[in-house]
Amino acid sequence: MEIDGFQQLDLEKSVPSKKTTPKRIIHFVDGDIMEEYSTEEEEEEEKEEQSTNSTLDPSKLSWGPYLRFWAGRIASTSFSTCEFLGGRFAVFFGLTQPKYQYVLNEFYRIQNKKSDNKSERRGSKAQAAEVPNEKCHLEAGVREYGTIQQDATEAIPQ
Repeated sequence: MEIDGFQQLDLEKSVPSKKTTPKRIIHFVDGDIMEEYSTEEEEEEEKEEQSTNSTLDPSKLSWGPYLRFWAGRIASTSFSTCEFLGGRFAVFFGLTQPKYQYVLNEFYRIQNKKSDNKSERRGSKAQAAEVPNEKCHLEAGVREYGTIQQDATEAIPQ
C-alpha cells in the first residue's frame, strides 16, 4: 500500500498543479479570515471582458488597418464632440422650446376672448371651455342645445 501511496505522491509532483489564488480575502473584526475563490465561469467571463475591453496597439498594425483605426477613432471622437456641443448650443440659444409658441398662446387668448363675448351677448347658460378648441359647453335640455341661434341684428339683412 505504501508503494501505491508513493506512486501517487510522485504523480502529484510530476503534474503541474494549478495554484488558485483567492479572488477576495475578507478580514473580520474577531481575527477570522475568509478567502473567496472564483469559479471557472467567472474566470472565463473576465477573460472575455479583458479581450473586448483591450484597446488595439496601433504601432503593431500594418498601414491599412492603422489608417482604418485612426479614421474610426477620429470619426467617433468628432461625432461625440459635435453631439455634446450641439446640445449645449441648443440650450444656450433657446432652441429647445417651440418656435411659434407665443403665436399659439395669442391665438388661444383671442379665441377665449371671442367665445366669452358671444356668450355674454346671447345671455345663454354657456360655460367657459377648458379645452381651447371648444367654444362653449351647453347643458342638455336647454333650448339652445342642438340648434344654431342667431342674434336678431345678425338675422336681418341690411
